[in-house]
Amino acid sequence: MSIILIILTLSTTAQNGTSDKQKIQQLLNTFMQAITDKDSTAMYSLFADAPVTWAGIYQPLTQQMRDSKSPGVPDYKISDYKTWFRNLTKEGRFEERFANPVIVEDGSIASVTFDYSFWKNNQKGNWGKESWGLIKVNGTWKIASVLFSIELETTRQQPEENDVAPERKDPAVETYIRTLKDTIPFQGAVLIAKGDSVIHHAAYGMFDAENNIPNTTYTQFQIGSLTKSFTAFAVMQLAEAGKIDLQAPVSRYLPGLSPALSKGLTIHHLLKLQAGFPQNIERLAAIEIMDIQPNELLEIINTAKPEFKPGQQHKYTNLSYNLLAMVIEKVAQMTYEDYMKENVFNPLQMTHSGIERLIAIPSNRAVGYRKVNGKVRRVQNSVSYALGSGDIYSTVYDTYKWTRVLNRPGTLSEKSKTLLFDGGTEEWGYYGYGFRIQRYHRGNEHSTGILIRHGGTMNGFITNYHYYKEDDLTIIIFCNYRDIPIRNITYQLKELLLGHQPGKRANTFKE
Repeated sequence: MSIILIILTLSTTAQNGTSDKQKIQQLLNTFMQAITDKDSTAMYSLFADAPVTWAGIYQPLTQQMRDSKSPGVPDYKISDYKTWFRNLTKEGRFEERFANPVIVEDGSIASVTFDYSFWKNNQKGNWGKESWGLIKVNGTWKIASVLFSIELETTRQQPEENDVAPERKDPAVETYIRTLKDTIPFQGAVLIAKGDSVIHHAAYGMFDAENNIPNTTYTQFQIGSLTKSFTAFAVMQLAEAGKIDLQAPVSRYLPGLSPALSKGLTIHHLLKLQAGFPQNIERLAAIEIMDIQPNELLEIINTAKPEFKPGQQHKYTNLSYNLLAMVIEKVAQMTYEDYMKENVFNPLQMTHSGIERLIAIPSNRAVGYRKVNGKVRRVQNSVSYALGSGDIYSTVYDTYKWTRVLNRPGTLSEKSKTLLFDGGTEEWGYYGYGFRIQRYHRGNEHSTGILIRHGGTMNGFITNYHYYKEDDLTIIIFCNYRDIPIRNITYQLKELLLGHQPGKRANTFKE
């Protein structure tokens, strides 16, 4: 089943007193899911039992291309929804992505207009504007007309602005987050989603306090050690392509790693944080405010002394993921930055994500703050020292796009996913490949589920990603003030969304 990125509000309070706009949003969700599932019964139930207009008009550039191949071809197409949907039951995975829906209704008739893109087998084919006319039949909204414009992606690429998700606020979540500001200087961005439906997406506090610039939903943040999850994902891509052997000695790929560190060390040990390295680069060298190259970073790592033999125990360390980024560069024959851009960020339309360096700080990346000697100060990071372990910047929505792909069939094999999410026991850090895997309390007092998580802390930034698998619930928090209890906030938001008052249940699993 393909996953659809739908930017729609699905309020947790919608079950009681659901508004007409919410019902129309639910109709949109059902429409998208029916495409994913190839469910004709669900799809056909959405339309009025009457002649339904179904018309598309080619945009000028695409029509010009069509005319050059077949002069005089019409610039429009007329069909019907059943014929269109039957074509989707053919071989391949189909999905349609919506953005920026605008709904107008008076309780009896309605219109909804949005940006769309249409995909087959994870490749965008066409995009444009789409508009539906709706009527309410016996209390249920039905589609009476579908009009859309068509631009082929090969003719003109869809503008990036459509990838910026609008702000959405769940009332209960908003109330809880606002209460935090009474006790802590909470600032950053929060995204919460149930499956493919974003139910809360909002920003808080200052992007730049000194210049009174607020954070927005498209503000970029340094994500810290959440970078490790992306690096592990990239390694598994290359492993599936036959370019990396997870059980091979690291020395095969990095012959410049010192024999003392490489003896008995495999790619698997690096991914699982079982290499025996010191925790951080700061233990080995002073961090200078400058960009360094991977070969310089390797020279610093080579001064380390192993603390135990590879595979004997778990110890959290950035050095393992520094080396994994170097392995990626070696086998892909390109920089880590270029690999991530070409194979992760661009394919997933993560247009607001990238690799930061002092010479290339993105203009929309928030200023980082932390308390130093009792005063809140703006601070900076030299993230080249965090190659592959903490040098990605992103937005909460871009990160949400990527995390949904983790569940998409065909992205990685089930064997690869098992390795990513095989966390083991507490003694082994609950650590899989780039993710921690733990238990969590579900809504029922006696029911538990699987939590897939990772966080990150940088000078001035703190981030957290939690995916509660059985509830298909995602919570992503990025903050540009470091000194906040981000994991406790994530836990309390989960409690709220599963029907419990924040602070009432003990966090016995240390979620």
